Formats: sequence, C-alpha cells, structure tokens
Amino acid sequence: MHKPLLGFLAAFLILAGPSFSPDNSSAWTSQEQAQLRHEVKVTLKLVQVYVTDKKGNPVIDLEKGDFLIFDEDKKQTTTEFERHVLSLPSGPEDAQLEVKETPPLPYRELLPRKFFLFFDFAYNNGIGIEKSRKAALHFIDTQLQPQDEVGVLSYSAIKSLKLHEYLTTDHQKVREVAGKFRLEQIAGRAEDFEAGYWQAVTGENPKDASRSGAVDNRTDVPTLRPDRKESENQTLQFAQKMIDLSKALRYIPGHKHIVLFSSGVPYSIVYGNQSPYGISDLGNPGLRFKYEDMLRELSAANCTIYALDTQELTQILDRGTSMQGRYTLEKMAGATGGKYFGNINNYERHIEKIQDLTGCYYVLGYYVDDKWDGAYHKIKVEVSRPGCKVQAQKGYFNPKPFTEYSDLERTLHLVDLALSEEPLFQTPVRFPLAILPYSPDGKGNLCLAAEIPLDKIQEVLAGKVEIITVVFDEKENIVTLKREQRRKTEFAGDNFSYVASFSLSPGLYKCRLVIRNLETGKGAVASATAVIPSR
Repeated sequence: MHKPLLGFLAAFLILAGPSFSPDNSSAWTSQEQAQLRHEVKVTLKLVQVYVTDKKGNPVIDLEKGDFLIFDEDKKQTTTEFERHVLSLPSGPEDAQLEVKETPPLPYRELLPRKFFLFFDFAYNNGIGIEKSRKAALHFIDTQLQPQDEVGVLSYSAIKSLKLHEYLTTDHQKVREVAGKFRLEQIAGRAEDFEAGYWQAVTGENPKDASRSGAVDNRTDVPTLRPDRKESENQTLQFAQKMIDLSKALRYIPGHKHIVLFSSGVPYSIVYGNQSPYGISDLGNPGLRFKYEDMLRELSAANCTIYALDTQELTQILDRGTSMQGRYTLEKMAGATGGKYFGNINNYERHIEKIQDLTGCYYVLGYYVDDKWDGAYHKIKVEVSRPGCKVQAQKGYFNPKPFTEYSDLERTLHLVDLALSEEPLFQTPVRFPLAILPYSPDGKGNLCLAAEIPLDKIQEVLAGKVEIITVVFDEKENIVTLKREQRRKTEFAGDNFSYVASFSLSPGLYKCRLVIRNLETGKGAVASATAVIPSR
C-alpha cells in the first residue's frame, strides 16, 4: 500500500507560485520527443458501485449476476466482484434492516475506499478551522478502516493548492498532519471583502466572520470595486486549481471521496446579488463558466464532495443569503453525487452520515483494451433487482502518453513512483542500493552507491532522464534531496554507476534513489536504510 512521506511532499507538492517542473524549457513539447507508442493490451477496469433502496438504506446482498455494466453502451462481462460492508447506517431504523450473511472479503481488496481531507483556508474563519481540525481527527479516529487510503489537501489564497499527504494507509501520519492546522493558516479571505462590498452598496450590516463580528463601515463604493475584482480573481484561481487537481486525479482508480471543510465561495461573487434596495449585480459570466467547468471536471474525475459548512449560524443570519457560501457548497456536493452538511458544530453526526454513505459498496471488474489515447469512456451500471438506486462513476479516461502530462500530473506520478510499494501508474524496475558509512571524497559520513547493468534499465534510459536522491529521517521528514538530469548518450559501458554522499547527524535514515525517463515516465527505484552511529 502507499506509504508516502510528508517531507517529500513538502518539497515537491507546494503548488503556489511556479509549479514544480524538472525542466522549465520547451523540452516537454520538443519535436525530438516523439510520442511513445504503446502496444494495445487488455487491462482490468474496476468500478465502485453504491446501491440503496427506496428509503436510502444500502442494499448489501447483491451478487455478481445482479449487475450489468455498459462501456460506451456495450455490455461488458463482469469478471471480478467484491462486496464491502464496512458499516450499517446509524439511527433508529437499524433494527429493521435485514442483513444476509455475506462471504468474507478476499485477502487483498481490489479497490479500497479513498478519502481526501480538504482544508479550505481561503474561504474559512478561525472558529471554522478549529472545528474542521476536530472534525477531521474525529473522522480519522472513529470511521476509518485499516484498508482505507487517506490523503490531506489544503487551499489558501497565498500558498494556493497544497498536497500535504498522498493517499496512504498510515492513518497516524495523516492524523499528525491534520492535527497541526491552526488559525494562522488563514490568509486572503475573499468572503471578508465580499461582505464589506455589499454593505457599502446596500447599507446592510453583515458581520465579518474573521473579525469577531466587527462591522466594515466603508461606504466609498468606487474605491471598493478594484478590491472586489481581486476577490473575483481569487475565486477564479480557486476554480482553476480545483480543475487542475481533478484532471490529475482522473487516473487514480475508484471513487475519490473529498471531505471538504469550508464556508464556501460567497454566492454573489459567482452568481451575482439581488438586493432588496433595487441594486443588483448579475455576476461575472466568465467566472460563472469557470466555476461550472470545475464542477464538471470534479464529476468526470469520479470525485464525490462531502461539504461540511464551517460558517457559524449567527454569521449566516447576519450576512444574508448572497454572502453565504452555502449555495456554492451545495452545488459542488450535488454535481458530484455527494452531500452538503450545514453547521460544523454537528460534525460528529455529519461524519457518521458520511460513513453511512460510503461504508457499503461493491467493486465490479471487467477487461478492456488498454489504449493510450486519453479518451473518455462513458460507463453505465444497472441492477436487475427492482427498487434499487445505483450510484457509480460515470466514466473513466484512458491513460495518455507521459509527454501530455501536466506539471501536477507529473508530480503525482513521481510521488507514486518513489514512495509506493505498488505504484498505480507502472511497475518500476527495482535495483539494489548499497549504503557505505563513509564518502570517497572524505566530505561526508554517508554514501549511497548503485551499479546496475544497462540492459536491465534500457527502457528507462531511452532519452532524457532525471535522477533523484532523497533521504528521510526516522520521523519520515525529508533531510536532503538531490536531483540531476542526464541523457542516454552520457551512459557508457555495461553498467550504470551512481554515487551520492551526504554529511548527516547520527540517527536512522531511509534512502531512495529514483531514475525516471522524462519522455515516457518509465522509472527505476532503489531503497535502503542506513544508521549513522553517535561518536
């Protein structure tokens, strides 16, 4: 399973400012990079399916023969089948549920649940951040199953989109990350200005959530319009980053459940505001189009949004409907087949409901031609039993050539390659890594050495490659990271030899050496553990 390390993510996945790119030149699109040709082969396609009855209770006794799968309107043969019953709905009606005995799950699950805990610092407030932190910890402590994979994301106006932890079954690591979020993470809150803007326009008196109810008394509307333009730009940036994230998550199989802690983008920024004083704003058509595009991309990536509204009830009453982000959160949840939960104070009940909605599902598998063209395929799943409601992913994207990956997709690909025991995107070449307690040049106390027959990694070295060496301490934080770029012509002889030396403090260290082709994405990975004793 995935065992990502926070330090590596901190080094690679901060998406504010220029995105990480191994080469900022036009190398990615150079004519010398001919598109990789892939032989057509069959691959197993897995689909997660949720089935409920007329009352909304999960149907947990279906068999493989009860399902029909259509790929581009062509009926498929279901070859794989799993039934997951992680929990039953909470509430007084539990006793009326008839639960039939189901066979045990196989030793290795085909498709476990995947969650991303998403902390929105741009559209939030101090109380909301603290409640979000408590809700996330409660979710980790009470609802996660050992096989569940969990990641942590955040968004802020200054630091933009940041992936703190990739999908992992190391729930303690996720807990440590989520537990560190505090009020100081908040910056650039667009909804603060939006409330002040409409107070100046209409004379209304909405409270500012981030200033404990302080009232903004500015009334000079013309001077506020440039600031409101900045708020619109922040919302545009948020929507674009979510689109980029959605496109990167397309290729991770199964449903991605995003638990979003946010007070939401104020409705008036996107869709305008109708004032009782006769003053109205029709909104920004370009921004509205971008926001709707974001909703489509989230749905296409099989991401389901469970939105927990962090805005306090008193602020909702004071600010009025147009200042609220409730409606934009509801649109995100509705467009992705998720659910909106108001009033973050009831987070324990909300978390239980999320477990009810995600805890019982089926996994169906069928074989398709593995075409590397990036094309979208529509999926439809039906159940032969009457009265059942089926929720399943609407489609999937074929893999595409590595040369067409975005910076974010390349970054996720690298994290998956370097830190996963079973990478999603490929099976890398594995090779040994030797640890020496000294450096040949005498400048370090740890030396990593590798010597690989070139014929073993010919596919990896076919073109331009990057070599990344990363060392972690025993707390799995990054200590040092080195990267260099080479061409195939630089490799001579029968073997590939690599040496890297470091000067480190006494302790236990985990070392990784990654070789990745920058044109095809093919990789080779080595790992080792080293101990530097105290003198």
